[in-house]
Amino acid sequence: MKRTSMVLAATVAAGLMSAGTASASDWTMSYLRPPGGDAIRVVATDGAGSYAGHSDRGLLTWSGWMVRNHGFPAGYDTVEAVDENTSKAILTNGYAISTRTKRSFVHQNGGFQLLENVPGYAQTVVTGMNNRGDIVGDVFNDPRYGSRAAFWPAGDRAHPVLLDSPPLLSPVDIDHDGTILMQEQGGGAWLWKDGVARQLALPEGVREARAIAIRDGKVLADLQGGQRLWTAPDTSIPVPETMTVTALNGSGLLAGCLRTMGTATIPAAWTPGGPVETLPAPSSGCGAIVGDNGEIMGTLQDDDYFDKLVVWRRG
Repeated sequence: MKRTSMVLAATVAAGLMSAGTASASDWTMSYLRPPGGDAIRVVATDGAGSYAGHSDRGLLTWSGWMVRNHGFPAGYDTVEAVDENTSKAILTNGYAISTRTKRSFVHQNGGFQLLENVPGYAQTVVTGMNNRGDIVGDVFNDPRYGSRAAFWPAGDRAHPVLLDSPPLLSPVDIDHDGTILMQEQGGGAWLWKDGVARQLALPEGVREARAIAIRDGKVLADLQGGQRLWTAPDTSIPVPETMTVTALNGSGLLAGCLRTMGTATIPAAWTPGGPVETLPAPSSGCGAIVGDNGEIMGTLQDDDYFDKLVVWRRG
């Protein structure tokens, strides 16, 4: 089964080369050290070669060939990495089974730092952090009655505030200049800054978008009919239709994979204005994270149950 997928991926990749796709010769691949445990996910990078993720055993970090397990926040049974910035601060969400409580933490300098609650709200789920250290997320009491968007400023996380945003907008990510990418329930993607919300212009006939990420003013979102990249609120371009993009960096490099006629996928990268580049891979896989240093981290299918963790570097 695996070998059939690899042959199919190679065959489809060869066909795509003649349709605006470049070879993988400029990229090299290496493996991230497996940490042990189940349900391993790598979700963030500091942009300089270090990565953060989690498993059923705790918060995980990779630096070079070293992988470390930092366990769980005291009193909590699960931890999920959300984001990481250039200061190697890692944003996480935790859950305590006994109290059914969701709270959020920043892991830095060897320990978990609890984010204070917004007054009147007992639970927190964070969604993004910028290089300055600003954090956005949702706060709530009973999830059946909805949540409110909240902001933890880098200089005073002990005093988070509610965002004065419309109730149907939830924060997805935050850019380095403080612009917050927000998702409208059942609607479009919005940018929120200094108390002003602006909706991203959608193509004619499209009413809904699912916001994915914002980096240095560029926004990636899913739409009916394909993904798009916004370079300004009223300016967007389509992602190549054969590609599924999962992440972007500040320079506009996008990472993901090419779809094939079968179940296999081909790891790929794309910079607007250039061809889609396939990444070297011995089996089906996909890019998942792209750092500001241009590294792409992703996964490849393995003969074992769990995927292999890999990093692609140019040159």
